[in-house]
Amino acid sequence: MKYFIKTYGCKLNHSDSSLMDIFLSEKHTKVNEINLADFVVLNTCGVVDTTSTKILKEAKELKESGKILILGGCLPESMKDECRKVSDGILSPTNIDKINEVVDIVLDGGKVEMFDSTELDKSIFIRNERPTNSVSAIIAVSEGCLGCCSYCVTRFARRNLISFDRKNLLIQINHFLENGFKEIQLTSQDLAIYGFDNGKQDLPILMKEIKSLEGDFRVKLGMMNPGWTKRIIGDLLREMNDEKFYKFLHIPVQSGSDELLLKMRRGYQQDDFVEIVEKFRNEFGDVILSTDIIVGHPLETEDMFLDTVNMLNKVKPDIIHIFKFSNRPNTPDEKLKDLPDRIKKERSRILTDLFHNMNEEKNKEYIGKIFEVLVVEKRNETYIARTNSGRAVVLVGKNDIGSFIKVKIIDFRWNYLLGTRVFD
Repeated sequence: MKYFIKTYGCKLNHSDSSLMDIFLSEKHTKVNEINLADFVVLNTCGVVDTTSTKILKEAKELKESGKILILGGCLPESMKDECRKVSDGILSPTNIDKINEVVDIVLDGGKVEMFDSTELDKSIFIRNERPTNSVSAIIAVSEGCLGCCSYCVTRFARRNLISFDRKNLLIQINHFLENGFKEIQLTSQDLAIYGFDNGKQDLPILMKEIKSLEGDFRVKLGMMNPGWTKRIIGDLLREMNDEKFYKFLHIPVQSGSDELLLKMRRGYQQDDFVEIVEKFRNEFGDVILSTDIIVGHPLETEDMFLDTVNMLNKVKPDIIHIFKFSNRPNTPDEKLKDLPDRIKKERSRILTDLFHNMNEEKNKEYIGKIFEVLVVEKRNETYIARTNSGRAVVLVGKNDIGSFIKVKIIDFRWNYLLGTRVFD
C-alpha cells in the first residue's frame, strides 16, 4: 500500500515522522503526493487552537475524499473526541513504533487507538537518510518534561521525561555525519533537563562527546527553559566553546512579569533569564539569542505586558517567537476567562513591530562584513547558509550544500542577511 506522512509542529514531531517513515517503509511504499496515497498519516500539533482547527479541517476533508487516515502527534491526547470523528486510527507520540500495528488494523476495516504511556527510547532506531536539499539532521535526545506550565497541553501527550541513551545518540549522530549531513539539530521539549530523570545533568557531557566525533560539522542546540538552564549554564557554555557548536541559545522566557510567570507555573523569574543571557553574551562575541513570548494570557494585565516590553527592550533578542494565548483543553488555564481577541492582536502587533525594528538596526551593522558559513539548504533557486553563531544568510547563485565558504554581507532584511561568495 502507498502512504503519505504530513507533519505539523515542532522538530520533535519531524523526528517522530522520520521514525514512522522507517517503520512504514518496511511494509509499504512512500509517495510524495497526498492524492496518490492509499492511507495518510497526519502527525499533529496541539499547541495552539488555530493549528488544531486547521488540522481537524484537513482531516475531515481527507476522510470525506475517501482516504484512510491515521492521526499521530499531540492533538489526539487533548482533543480525543474531535480526532475520533475524523480518523480511522490514533496513536500517541510514545507509541510511534506501533504504527504498523495501527495500519494493519485500519486497513482491515477496524478502528484503533493507542495511548499507552510507554517509555520508548527512540535512540535505538537508526534512520538511513541521505541529504537531498538539506544537510540538517534532527535528533531527539529525550521525550517529556519536568514542567507543570498552566497553559501547556503538550506535556500530557509526551508525558514524563525519558532521556535517551547517550551511546545510542552518538551512534546516530555519527551515522548522519558519515552519510553526508553537516548540521546536527538536537531537540527535545527541554534540552536542559537531559539526564535529570536519572539524577544527572547529561547535556554538557553529551556535548563534550559530540565534540570528539571526527569531521567538520555544526551542532544547533534546541529549546531550553530558563529555570533548568540556569543550573547547567557554566558547564553548557564551557562545552559550547568549540567551533562545532553554533553560538545559539533558544531560551523561552514567555513573559517579563514575575507575577505572571508565577501564575503560569514557569518555575523561574525574569532575572534568571537575563542572567543566562548576560553570561552567554559575555562568553562569546557574535551570538544568537532566541526566545518565546506569550501575549494575552487571561491573567496578563497591561502593566504585566509593559514589563515584557521593557524586558525585550533591555535584552534585545535576535529571534522572538510571539504566540497569542490559546486556551487548551484539560489545562489549568482552561477555566480562565479569555481576553478579547483585539487585545491579543494589539499586544502581538506591538511586540512584532518592536522585534522588526530591533533586528533591522542589528542587521544593518553586518553589511560589508565577511563570515565563514555552512551552506545548509537549497530553497528553490536560493541557498540558506549559517554563520558560526547560526545567523541565517541567504545566498543567490549556485552553491554546494554542505560546503563551508566565505561570504560578504551585501544587504539585509529584518529576519536574515543577504550574502555573496568571496573567493580567496
